[in-house]
Amino acid sequence: MDAITGYISAHPAVLVIIVIFIIILFLHFIFKNLIRLALILLFILLAASGYYYFKDPDKMPEKIEKSINMMKSGINEIVDTSKSFSKDTKKLFKESKEMPGEVGKLLKDTDKQVDKEFKK
Repeated sequence: MDAITGYISAHPAVLVIIVIFIIILFLHFIFKNLIRLALILLFILLAASGYYYFKDPDKMPEKIEKSINMMKSGINEIVDTSKSFSKDTKKLFKESKEMPGEVGKLLKDTDKQVDKEFKK
């Protein structure tokens, strides 16, 4: 055991390589299913586009351009929605910071009204 720790302390690059290897191995086991799914979806996409290309090669550039335009418009809608979502959350955050003070004011006002009613 002393030989191993002595070797690692003399060669710190070995420790870095071992740590990097362990991290890569860990990430591989975590993302193995995701990578497999992505590769399967890519294969299906390529097979479908190849089928449509061989079926009607003359219209393929038009279909690709149409698909790209549709994807661009979808991405633009998502970006707009996310921008409005972030603005809305910031607004709600500001309102939630102000709310406890307003509730305290309302409670003080109701206490004053209750005191006035009992004094009559």
